[in-house]
Amino acid sequence: MKNNKGFSLIELIVVICIMAIAVGLMAPQLIRYLEKTNVSADIQLADTIRTGVTTAIVDAEVQADTASHPYLDLMASDAGMNINENTSFLNSDCVLKESLEESFGFPINQIMMQMRSARGSDCDCNVRTINNMVLVTFTCTDNTGLKDTSNSTPENDIFVD
Repeated sequence: MKNNKGFSLIELIVVICIMAIAVGLMAPQLIRYLEKTNVSADIQLADTIRTGVTTAIVDAEVQADTASHPYLDLMASDAGMNINENTSFLNSDCVLKESLEESFGFPINQIMMQMRSARGSDCDCNVRTINNMVLVTFTCTDNTGLKDTSNSTPENDIFVD
């Protein structure tokens, strides 16, 4: 009589089936957690932008630079300024742009490449200043982590004030 100490093929198949079912049940939740992590990273990016703009607008060099004034005025307007698509700002050599890029650690035209969560094709980064308070909004995004930008509304945008 042989003394087999290993597992039978049927036992191994049962264990593999149980593991496959467990992975199938956990995968959707894991994917949801990953997207929420990406949304959190984008909120941090918006906070970094807000901090950079806050620092730049009180900087004496930025205030003294007349080339920066139109962009500061645009940020102070009701609509704010779309900093990732304002071509005159992106092509300018103003001190404000240099200050922001130094603060961010990457060129301004790469803001949208830094985003990690779900976003629509027309996603923008809007910066608005009200009474020395800076508001940053990523439009056409999904702050819920559900990867649904089809019905993007202001309530679903990533917003940091």
